[in-house]
Amino acid sequence: MTVAVAAGNARREWRKRLARCTRLLRPVLPAVVLLGGWELGAVYLFDASLFGQPSAIIERCIRYAGETRIWYDAWVTFSEIVAGYAIGVVVGGLLGYLVAISDGIARVVEPYVLILNAVPKVAIAPLLIVIFGIGMASKVAIVASMVFFLMFYAVFVGLRTIEADFIYQARIMGVSRLGEIRFVVLPAIMPNVLVGMKSSAASAVIGAVIGEIIAAQAGLGYFILDASGAFNVNDVWVGVIYLMLLLFVMTGVIGAIERHVLRWLPKRRIG
Repeated sequence: MTVAVAAGNARREWRKRLARCTRLLRPVLPAVVLLGGWELGAVYLFDASLFGQPSAIIERCIRYAGETRIWYDAWVTFSEIVAGYAIGVVVGGLLGYLVAISDGIARVVEPYVLILNAVPKVAIAPLLIVIFGIGMASKVAIVASMVFFLMFYAVFVGLRTIEADFIYQARIMGVSRLGEIRFVVLPAIMPNVLVGMKSSAASAVIGAVIGEIIAAQAGLGYFILDASGAFNVNDVWVGVIYLMLLLFVMTGVIGAIERHVLRWLPKRRIG
């Protein structure tokens, strides 16, 4: 009896360990399969000079990590992204708030915002570079233009969808205007705002790279352009990987802010 119980406990423990390993490996398995197939293809099926080779890309990533150029380029791009992102979030959020709380302002401003949002940002990037020069200012302006519209509509839609009863009940309870914003408006729109911040992070990276590819003297976009001009596909992938790391850091920070700010929301699961 004792041996049977011990064997049952051992089997259950083994199943638990297997389940934990499966949960850990499941997200990694597609990447392993993709990289493995890519490596085999680069060796046996297609020209690695056209598509790159994972082993060579990893080797170059490690080698560049010990050099100053890639970190300087990454710092330039990161600075442009952070500055433009901050400006776009603040200006877009404030204008979205002002337009949402006033029907008169909304009737005047919203059509212009809609028209400007329809203009491809790639089309206005050269104009911004002409206005602000090839330095950091033009890249910040491009990033801010990419982020602005996402944040404008995130705040605008969030405010327009607040239940009016919540505002009326707060006023009946004697809550001040500042109290309405703090206890009713901000908690109601924060999910929209954080979704806008998350979605605009990728747009910020794209905007910085577009500006650096058009005209720049440093940055990861310039690094990628320089590598592509030399037909060095592996270095192009190195620049892309470092951009992905920047985006990973940004989304990680925004995710941490989201978990802290929205900790009062109940966790919901679909299905």
